Amino acid sequence: MKHKRLAAAVLAAALWLTGCGGAAAPAAPAGSGAASQSAADTAVQTAQKDRITEQFTLEKTVRDEYGITQKLTVHVPQLECDSPDAAYLNEELAAMYAADFRQYEDSPEIEPQQDEWRPETYINWDAYWYGDCVSLVMFRYDGGSDPGYSRGWCFDFATGQQISVAEMLQRMVLDPDAVQQQMLRGAMQTFDRHMAQGGYYEGLRSGGNLASMRMNTLENNQLDDLCLLLPEQDRLVLRGGCSSTAGSGWRQLDVEIPLQAADPQPQTVLTDTYSSASVQLEGTQGTITLRRTPETAAWDADYGIRLEQDRTYPILGTYNEYIDVCIGELGASFHPVVYLLTKDGVVEYVDVLHCLMFGSALVCQDPIYIANQGVALERSGKEVILHQEDGSVLELAPLTEEWNAQEIPSEAVGAFNDMSDNQFDWMDVESNGCVQMGVQDNNVFYQGYADYLGVVPEGMVLGVSTSETADGMPGITFVAAVKYDLFNETLNLTMIDGQNPFAEGKTQLQLIRCPDP
Repeated sequence: MKHKRLAAAVLAAALWLTGCGGAAAPAAPAGSGAASQSAADTAVQTAQKDRITEQFTLEKTVRDEYGITQKLTVHVPQLECDSPDAAYLNEELAAMYAADFRQYEDSPEIEPQQDEWRPETYINWDAYWYGDCVSLVMFRYDGGSDPGYSRGWCFDFATGQQISVAEMLQRMVLDPDAVQQQMLRGAMQTFDRHMAQGGYYEGLRSGGNLASMRMNTLENNQLDDLCLLLPEQDRLVLRGGCSSTAGSGWRQLDVEIPLQAADPQPQTVLTDTYSSASVQLEGTQGTITLRRTPETAAWDADYGIRLEQDRTYPILGTYNEYIDVCIGELGASFHPVVYLLTKDGVVEYVDVLHCLMFGSALVCQDPIYIANQGVALERSGKEVILHQEDGSVLELAPLTEEWNAQEIPSEAVGAFNDMSDNQFDWMDVESNGCVQMGVQDNNVFYQGYADYLGVVPEGMVLGVSTSETADGMPGITFVAAVKYDLFNETLNLTMIDGQNPFAEGKTQLQLIRCPDP
């Protein structure tokens, strides 16, 4: 295989970079597509080639211990550096990609029969250079209908240390936080587009699986989990993925990141006002303002929601690019819902009253994938309708009520406890939303209800509201993002709004999953 190697800078022909610690190249990337390379380019590429060799190579067709013929193409790289980080990384690569195939090094080459089916394993690597830093990307394909998958590491030969993707981006004078947001938006937009086009959501929404898939898409596109590619001059690509209903449940995704900031373009500001509510959306930053009027003051008696004065709330959980926004109502009382139309024609929404019943966090719910192919939103009386590409219209209120009715995502369902600080607190969440909690060393017992509100990078957002306790203590409400760690069997709980019932003043908490009875 001819590996792609992008020289990060043109060095003098006399400058040879050997092993770890050679002179650092300038930060600006050099051209790589010229018909004839200069002597300096050739010197750089020769030096880079010497820095990464192969520790294991196997290309043959063999018969395994089960009598099955396999075609193996395996190339595993090795960093030519004597630092501890390089040694650790070489060992990790060997364990992940070479260990399972060493037994076939001495196996005889098999000539398969013409019609004989044989599985194929393909493992190879690419190195993308930026000065003394390299992004090493491994690719593995195990045959069948599932796509291959990639994994990456970044290493700085000047220091002999492994570096993170964020540190690599900083070498490129890029803001890792800004790049992270671009990656999350790209991943979520791709996921939502596939779901709306494919119609896979029917059996996923009610059981909470849709929420889990959206959360997995956010969770697995954090910078440290991505591969960094420099496929050609002035092109930076981050490789992640998004959840899928097909095959292994994962779809590889490449998002291109501009290496140079584009000239700032004026953002289109979308606004709408209806009765006591107004919305403003600029890019992915949105706010909803509620005015204290007789109809919002009535919420105190009807729902226990007290709006003392006019208040503006940020909208959490928006990842798309939007072309229209409109406010409507659900039901007979003032129940505002903000609808947002994405550039892909899919409707998202914020059920304002629903969110406020659990605190002061307004979260954008999962997109209503049934409401797709939209071109514009329009208020008709109290309700909002969607104009679609084919000229038809769709009422959104019934779909909103349907979309609100879903079970708690499976990752958040179960019994969890916290036994830190020499005390015992616990929480039990059922799929239908019923919640029980024992807090303050199990001295206060709450019963209530949890509802799924949407997803944010910290986790799936649950709103929790409890009743008054048997001892007369008032009930509590709070909003928290929950993310289940399968490896450690812990539920990471991040408070978004309200008081943490388990540990006052703490924003984050880990709850351990209790074993099934």
